[in-house]
Amino acid sequence: MSETRYEPLRVALIGTGFGARVQLPGFLGYSDTLVVALCGAHEQKTKDIAAQYGVKAVYTDYEQMLVDVKPDLVSITTPPKFHNPMTVAAFQAGAHVLCEKPLAMNVAEVQEMLDVAKQTNRVHAVDHEFRYLPPRYYQRVLVDQGFIGEPLLLEATILAPMRLDPQRAWNWWSDAAQGGGVLNALGSHFIDAFRWLSGRNVRAVTASIHTTPQYNRRPLADGSGSAEVTSDDTATLILEMDGGLRGVITISALAGGETQRLAVHGTEGALVVMDDQQLWGRRRGEPLNLIPIPPEYEPPLWVPDENLLLGPFVKLVGLMVDQIRGQALLPLPNFEDGLAIQRVLDAARQSSAEGRRIEIGV
Repeated sequence: MSETRYEPLRVALIGTGFGARVQLPGFLGYSDTLVVALCGAHEQKTKDIAAQYGVKAVYTDYEQMLVDVKPDLVSITTPPKFHNPMTVAAFQAGAHVLCEKPLAMNVAEVQEMLDVAKQTNRVHAVDHEFRYLPPRYYQRVLVDQGFIGEPLLLEATILAPMRLDPQRAWNWWSDAAQGGGVLNALGSHFIDAFRWLSGRNVRAVTASIHTTPQYNRRPLADGSGSAEVTSDDTATLILEMDGGLRGVITISALAGGETQRLAVHGTEGALVVMDDQQLWGRRRGEPLNLIPIPPEYEPPLWVPDENLLLGPFVKLVGLMVDQIRGQALLPLPNFEDGLAIQRVLDAARQSSAEGRRIEIGV
């Protein structure tokens, strides 16, 4: 019996930031996808990137691109403000959609995106590629194998100086109205990690989300003045999950004492991912030791010293392609996950604004 042969999926990519740094080389390096169009807000920048990578079709109007190109798959890497209209348009044009996180600006927008995905019978995925970093992936495998026993506490910390320079120019990341800030950019990944590691949903959240007064304005890139920073640079969340499990997330973009960790602590031990590069673990009564990661957990195109997220992104794309072709063997982070995460994000903002614990309905 001959093996079924498939044509590569024709991909249109919207966004020239993260999309150009990770997604474009990822799609181009994967044999089952073919990038047929690139869409960006700035025409010359988009043309330059397209020329660098050999993409022939260039657009600044995504709706026109959908009409002209009729892609099989659309990947959206714009600020969150644009995710909903772009995703809905792509589904209605017949494309499957991979969208950056967070999926949208609020639960209502995400719910609409999920509803349209179901109505059009299209595959939907959220770009939670961090799941497939080898230390994180193997951490999940060991949790499933019972390494830590019953989970008691999930812990995520990222303290980074990414916004510490007061001369760093204002851009959309500084604007809450466009979906900027650390809660959306980093908190969404950690909420996904907690749900993925534990298999449990978040039922309540208590949060403090903050824009540091000393950094409430930033210079404009063209030197014409400054603009107000309305997005958050610091966030702390306490999550109450199914079965009494607790999760604590601490994020700052103004932290000179840089550190990053994702840990799960249990009745029989603990597993700690450090800087997304190493996995440490201990069983009860043993010291904390570095755990070697078997090579089979390395994703395709794994070049961590050059592009840490390239391989994990290609792994996610492969899972999505399998699902589109009806060959899915592993679950894909999808819009159902995105909706659950958005409920936590919305509740966290409400909690911080009102100074109280917020229960999360389903």
